[in-house]
Amino acid sequence: MSASPARVEARTFRSEALGRDMRYVVWLPPGYDDSQRRYPALYLLHGMGGNERQWLDVGVGKIAEQMIRTREIKPFLIVMPDGGTAYWTDHANNGPRYGQYTAVDLVREVGSTFRVERDRDGRAIGGMSMGAHGALQLAVNFPGTYGAVGAHSLVLRRFGSAPAYFGDRGEYAKRDPMQLVASRPTEARAFKLWIDIGTSDPWAPLARQFGGELRQLGISHDWREWPGDHSGLYWSANVREYLRFYDAALCGARPGA
Repeated sequence: MSASPARVEARTFRSEALGRDMRYVVWLPPGYDDSQRRYPALYLLHGMGGNERQWLDVGVGKIAEQMIRTREIKPFLIVMPDGGTAYWTDHANNGPRYGQYTAVDLVREVGSTFRVERDRDGRAIGGMSMGAHGALQLAVNFPGTYGAVGAHSLVLRRFGSAPAYFGDRGEYAKRDPMQLVASRPTEARAFKLWIDIGTSDPWAPLARQFGGELRQLGISHDWREWPGDHSGLYWSANVREYLRFYDAALCGARPGA
C-alpha cells in the first residue's frame, strides 16, 4: 500500500504577541496521515511582498514530495506563516512583536496542532530575501529554538536603508544579523547555517561581506553563490539544494527519521 499523499492545510490562529489572528499553511509529507510518529519541522519565511503561499508558489511542496518518494530526503513538515512586510522582527518603541509571533506563538501553535518533534534539533528555519534576514535574526534573538538556519537570497539592510521600525542605531543593532552575529557569536555557533545568493543579485555584495565576517569569527556555514538574480526563478531553480540542506540538518543522524 502506498503512503498517504502529501497535502496542505491552511490555518488561522490567535497570536498573543500581535493580539490578532494570523494565517499560516502547513505542508504535510507523504505518509503523515498513516503514522503516529512525530516529524521534524521546517519553518519557511516569505519575502517582501509575499505571503504564506510564496514558498508553495516556487515549488517547495511538489519538489519535497518528489524527493521524499524517491528517498532523496526523509519526510518533515514545512510550516509557512504570513508575516506581512514586517521583517519578522519585534518592532522598536513597543511596536508589533512579529519576532515573538514567529518564534514563540507559531512554534507553540504548530506543536499543539501537529505531530512535530519538540526539541531544537528537530526544528529549522529558513527564508527568502526579507525572510532570510528574518530567519537569521530570529535564530540569534531566540536562542535554543532552531537547530538549523537557511538564508536564501539574503537581504541585509544598512542603518540608513532599514525600515523605520528598526529604531535608532542601538535598536537597529538588535535586529541586524551582521551586528547580532558579531556581538553574540556563541548563539550563532549553536545552529547549522546555510547562506546562498545569486551572482547577479543586487544584494550580493553585502552578503559576501557578511560571509567574510562569519569566516573571521570562525562561525561555520555553508556558502553557495549560483547564477541568477533575486526572483522566483532563482528560488525555484535551487529548492532541491535547499531541501537537501534541511534534510541533512533535521534528519541526518536522528533515530527513526
